[in-house]
Amino acid sequence: MSWMQKLYQTYNEVEKSADLLDLDKETLAPLWHSPQTAHIKIVLSGDGDFISAEVLPDKTIVMLPVTEDSEGRTSGLAPHALADSLQYIAKDLALTYTAEIVREVEGKNGKKKIVKEKKEDLIFNLYSEQLDKWCAYTSNSKVLAIQKYVHKGTVLADLIKEKVVPIDSGGKLLESWSKKDGDIQDKPKLLDVLGQNPEIRKALVIWSVQTHDLVSETWKDKEVQQSWSEYYQDTLISRFCSVTGKEQKIRESHPAKLTYSGDKAKLISSNDKTGFTYLGRFEEANQAVAISAEVSHKAHAALRWLIERQGIRNDNQVTVVWATRFANADEDKVLSLPYRAETDIYAALFAEDNINEAADFGFDAAKIMKKRLHGYRAKLKANQQISLLVLDGTSPGKGRAALTYYQECLPDDYFANLDAWIDDFSWYQRYKPKEGKPWLFVAPSIERIADTILSKSELEDKSKKAKKQLYARLLPVIAGGKNVPIPYDLVQKSFQTACNPYANHRPEDGEKIREANWQRNIGVACALYKGWRARHHDLDLSERRTYSMSLEKTNQARDYLYGRLLAQAENLEWYALYLQNGKKVPTRATNAERYFQQFAQRPYSTWLNIESVKLVPYKNYLTNLGKDFYKQDIGEIMDLFENDDFMCDDKLSGEFLLGYHCQKMEIDRQIAARRAAKQKKTETAE
Repeated sequence: MSWMQKLYQTYNEVEKSADLLDLDKETLAPLWHSPQTAHIKIVLSGDGDFISAEVLPDKTIVMLPVTEDSEGRTSGLAPHALADSLQYIAKDLALTYTAEIVREVEGKNGKKKIVKEKKEDLIFNLYSEQLDKWCAYTSNSKVLAIQKYVHKGTVLADLIKEKVVPIDSGGKLLESWSKKDGDIQDKPKLLDVLGQNPEIRKALVIWSVQTHDLVSETWKDKEVQQSWSEYYQDTLISRFCSVTGKEQKIRESHPAKLTYSGDKAKLISSNDKTGFTYLGRFEEANQAVAISAEVSHKAHAALRWLIERQGIRNDNQVTVVWATRFANADEDKVLSLPYRAETDIYAALFAEDNINEAADFGFDAAKIMKKRLHGYRAKLKANQQISLLVLDGTSPGKGRAALTYYQECLPDDYFANLDAWIDDFSWYQRYKPKEGKPWLFVAPSIERIADTILSKSELEDKSKKAKKQLYARLLPVIAGGKNVPIPYDLVQKSFQTACNPYANHRPEDGEKIREANWQRNIGVACALYKGWRARHHDLDLSERRTYSMSLEKTNQARDYLYGRLLAQAENLEWYALYLQNGKKVPTRATNAERYFQQFAQRPYSTWLNIESVKLVPYKNYLTNLGKDFYKQDIGEIMDLFENDDFMCDDKLSGEFLLGYHCQKMEIDRQIAARRAAKQKKTETAE
């Protein structure tokens, strides 16, 4: 459980860090506190008298004291320590539950037996009895004032009087509202903040007690927080903690609410007492593994804090990266301090936003990205570690969450691995044109890879299951360094998509969008194939090789040459159409595009059809204009084929796309150079 120990250490250092503002630490939950969504605030005097009440703004989240049972409660009854919903704190709401009383009695034969009895009791009593026990322990004036007030039994009456809790003309609680209700003109604010299907009894009340203290809000009062933490911690039993290796107070139920305030999914759970989770080997769950209450709370609270502060979200899947300092010979304690920098640059490798900032640099985009990486590296010390964690929740946030990836490494290794991802997987990626430089030589973002590899139905799936699985498979490749190859099925899938110019295309999107999506797919496929070859798993390294980012004019590989041939054929037809249309960009696909998928399957036979049939009219047109440059361009490529490679009709590999794309980029560069020379000549003449 190194991840839990690391998070526990992070919590301790963040808590006492002078580098972080109190505002930064506000969402770091104190021991036995949890974020809850509050709806109503009641203001009391120091003597426990009601002063006022108001409905809080929508989605007001505050830190409230909880118990082990109440922190993860769902349908069962388990009151929080101080602030809770009306069904617990409002005695005059008079909600009841069926309590089961177990007692031992003496039978007729003198033997004792267990008898279970049921009786109705107020839900309020569950809350008040727990509060009374705390008040017997503490002398905190605010807690005692709340105890005095709730025992008066006027909570609901006071809220109705203040028009915080709405009622109908018959004096009953108003649970729904529409414009047809003549006795109420405006929708009650409480019903608005409770959302769809509101239940007044579930409106959570928080307390503000006016004393001589500057802080009247109990959920912000450090003394109130500490009082509850110390009291409740003393009620727990002690056992050996598997994380710290010490005898400590333990807990059996562990926190939830990791990715958002309503998240019920847990990382650690052992509540299956009837199945085979631990039965057969242990009598109790804590005999399998026991984690102290302090470690569990602080680790979960730190993770929640990191996710909120710097998590990279993909639906309910979250990635967190943070830097920590580990103990060495000069230090007798472990220090840890989260940094945003590593996460910011890490996020840039997955999203499009930061990539576009480098558009002005065009070909140097990958270098710019690496400079940023090393700029962040300089902020870290030699004895610091980078922790990378991926949490996969459930939808809609119930059940058990999963820690799908965890890695610790030193800064040099971490940034070297990110450098390796950029080096191995950078290829020309098509972005929105910016100052005439739409192509950036960078590693594709995970969003771009997903758009290429996943089908339309997978991308539109609300659960994002396929996307999360792709994320989990790519993360080790990005963070693991050169020894971690990319799964070949992802490379092959991107190749198949790129070979279909109409993949996932909708006719209503238009030709420009189709063309842009196809160019994106080719860029991704080339990047993944290039990276796969750079990290090929062959032990003899015969399949490992690196490709130049520019056209390799001496490369005699069959697949690479066939890619170059198809690019020349496409350019030939496009240029002819361009001239025929009065030097306007053609609006239809060329034959090279139409036969692209077939060409990848049967290159030789398809080339014969394209070259000797489909291109003939365009060749004749250009020849008549004296523009027969294509003869030399195609001839130079044909001369590079070795032996019978040209007549081989086997399927092409991803190297075909590299040759095709490099040849197209070379053609574009030549055109741009001619235009620049012509422009310069014109300016000189003027």
